[in-house]
Amino acid sequence: MAVIVLLALAWQAWNSPQLRQNLGIPMPPGQRVAASFPLCDAPGYAPNCVVDGDTFRIGKRRIRIEGIDTAEREGKCAAETALARSSTLALEEWLQRGPFEMLREDEAPRDQYGRELQTVWRTGENGARSDLARFMMREGDARAYEGRKQSWCD
Repeated sequence: MAVIVLLALAWQAWNSPQLRQNLGIPMPPGQRVAASFPLCDAPGYAPNCVVDGDTFRIGKRRIRIEGIDTAEREGKCAAETALARSSTLALEEWLQRGPFEMLREDEAPRDQYGRELQTVWRTGENGARSDLARFMMREGDARAYEGRKQSWCD
């Protein structure tokens, strides 16, 4: 029984993009995305757009960036609402820089709302990988998601 549990845990860890990244295990080949990503609340219809600081859409697909949490658009205080706008604009700016990669749709786990939990990255000409979640945290527009939302108003 213990062997089965260990195998199940190992399989789950192997399929966790965040854990693979933390352990330095190479990601499987990704899906390349080359599209424009305006804000979803911009005038006109955009099939690909930025919903908020940690979510964007590609057609009917809803993508949530794995491993981060950002402030909510209808914040509980003025500071949260302002930070939500800043993180939304930071995500838009990163996506607009050019093509990026993410896991194939069938490889991405889903959250309780049906959104794909995606690890999103861009590989530079020198082979260095620029991870979107790390960028958002480094810029101060997101923090690590630790299983539950925390207040942005403290």
